[in-house]
Amino acid sequence: MRTLLEIVEDCKTGNRPDYEELRYSLLVFVFMFGMDHRALLDELLTDGETPTLIRRARAGASFDMYKAALEKSPKEYLGWENDPDNPEYQKLRKTKPIF
Repeated sequence: MRTLLEIVEDCKTGNRPDYEELRYSLLVFVFMFGMDHRALLDELLTDGETPTLIRRARAGASFDMYKAALEKSPKEYLGWENDPDNPEYQKLRKTKPIF
């Protein structure tokens, strides 16, 4: 499988990546959205009084997360433990809330 960046570039140029590439790419973006969403909620819950050093660290972590994801294939980035084809993942999903 190609890297996430290659898949995104393919979409931007009007090409059509295969279903599996798009399937796993979507899961990576949902994961990253969830991580950034949690960080934003933490910021709101502290009434925006988070020290600058912590805010910069969170921004750096977000940047690093996206950079790492773009440089790997979506399937590799997610790993087997988060792969929808993994039966154990499906068992765990049935016991956990969505997202």
